[in-house]
Amino acid sequence: MLLTLFSMISIAAWGGTYWLVQREMRRTVDARLSDRMKIAVQALAAGEALPAPDNGESARLIEDTGRLGFWTDPEQGAETRYLQRQTRQGVILLGENTERQEELRHILAAGMQISLLGSLLAAGFAAVWMALRAQKRLNIITGSLADVARGQLDKRIVLEGNDDLSLVAGRINSTTARLEQAMADMRVQSSNIAHDLRTPLARLRAEIETSLSKLVENGRSVTERDLGEALDQIDQITGTFEALLRLSRIESGAGRADFKPVSLDELIDRVLETFNPVVEEAGHELVVEKAAPAQVHGNPDLLMQLLANLIQNALRYGPAGQKITLRCHQILLSVSDEGPGIPFAERERVLQPLYQLKADRQGQGLGLGLSLVQAIAELHEAELSLSDGPKGHGLTVTIRFPAQATL
Repeated sequence: MLLTLFSMISIAAWGGTYWLVQREMRRTVDARLSDRMKIAVQALAAGEALPAPDNGESARLIEDTGRLGFWTDPEQGAETRYLQRQTRQGVILLGENTERQEELRHILAAGMQISLLGSLLAAGFAAVWMALRAQKRLNIITGSLADVARGQLDKRIVLEGNDDLSLVAGRINSTTARLEQAMADMRVQSSNIAHDLRTPLARLRAEIETSLSKLVENGRSVTERDLGEALDQIDQITGTFEALLRLSRIESGAGRADFKPVSLDELIDRVLETFNPVVEEAGHELVVEKAAPAQVHGNPDLLMQLLANLIQNALRYGPAGQKITLRCHQILLSVSDEGPGIPFAERERVLQPLYQLKADRQGQGLGLGLSLVQAIAELHEAELSLSDGPKGHGLTVTIRFPAQATL
């Protein structure tokens, strides 16, 4: 199709060029005949004879034929151009041989045909070469995608050059790398889920077996404490699944439909009103620092949950009597505590679901607090970062909203 389009454009271009050249040649001949006619008319008016014609020209007086202006007589040879005019002294007929111009037109036409044929052949070979090259590169891409479809997520497309297909291959490699990482994360999370649920399930089974044994072998009835402990284990299992479902909904972008203008100033006031009594009852202090809070586009309930998770983490892991600081500076939100902090090497891993830093903290939480914070931040296209707390102690979690999200 491209070769056909190129051929049509080339033919139109060469045809137009030939027509323009032919028209210019005829216009030049007609201009010379007009100049000669003026001289001839002046000569006859002065009683002189017609000027002697040069080689390839003719000039004579003829009888009136009723034909005036420029014309070409096929019977007398199409290679002669005539100009005829009526005067008082008679009818003047001037002619000029255009054989040379006709030869030039024939040469031009032949050259155009040869050039057009050469252009079409070159374009055809170039098109075939480009098609074969593109098909070869496409075969590499499709072959690599087939390997990925068979589960080889470490497969990458290697293309030389820097064209559009190379750009597409780079995007596919980036997507495959993310898919590989997502699958690895899913395997880790599945292992963590199995590990975290195994303990409460084992405890629940042990308690039920103990109660059943006491009931059957010793005849002792099941007490309220026995049922309460079993319900606690069930609540822990249910809480884990509910937290995972909530994390999944957030990561799927379900909360984006409820985005609206949110004032960070009002959001912090809500957090202070809700959590200040809880923090004080736990023996801690909640300090709020605000400097020109911005208004962002987001889900107010999810942003409230984000801050709630950070404050709850600070309460869970911080020392007694600590100061929890909630800061807001324009598009920056941060929560700092005075707890043990998180080592730099572990700061990426703590954002994974169900990952807990120390073994002695198992059972205090689900390991989903920072994962939910990360998911909510990504939903709002905000950047989450972990750093040391004030004076190098504790932990500071900072949320930076994108500049385009401010209103």
